[in-house]
Amino acid sequence: MTGKFYDPIVDEVRKNREELLAEFGGDINKLDAYLEPKRPAREAAGFHYVTEEERQARLTWNRQQQEEFEYRIKSLQKER
Repeated sequence: MTGKFYDPIVDEVRKNREELLAEFGGDINKLDAYLEPKRPAREAAGFHYVTEEERQARLTWNRQQQEEFEYRIKSLQKER
């Protein structure tokens, strides 16, 4: 366990990722080649793969939220 708190779900995801990657000798390209043909069936079953545009939008939103938070903190510090 690392970090300030323990999340069993995150721990399980990380463990599963490590085990799956180990099956392919740690080669992410081999794992990707194995998973890619399964993508259409997973999408048909309801899985959603995040597009690069969605990823960039999320990163932009997170950055904006962080900037807003920092602005609020600075405003509060100025009031002192």
